[in-house]
Amino acid sequence: MAKETKGQVEQILTELGKKIDLLILETKDASKEVREDVEIKIVELKKRKKKVEADYNAYKDKNDDKWQDIKQHLVSAVNELKKAVETAFKDSKKK
Repeated sequence: MAKETKGQVEQILTELGKKIDLLILETKDASKEVREDVEIKIVELKKRKKKVEADYNAYKDKNDDKWQDIKQHLVSAVNELKKAVETAFKDSKKK
């Protein structure tokens, strides 16, 4: 796996973690209803992020030579997770 690709995936995962943490901070002053709704989303986002990280690390360790075969699928999964975080941010700011 190319170092630049590894760095990109790791950077995206780090960015997602920071956005989830920021979302947690932003909801502390929100109404109870908003906090409860966002907390449910945060739990789901954390689960999805952990799964993507675990899948990435397992694959990276086992199949470095086959990285190009699944690169697009992993990038799609990470982008989907990123969109979910961004949607959660938008939803929390509206309420």
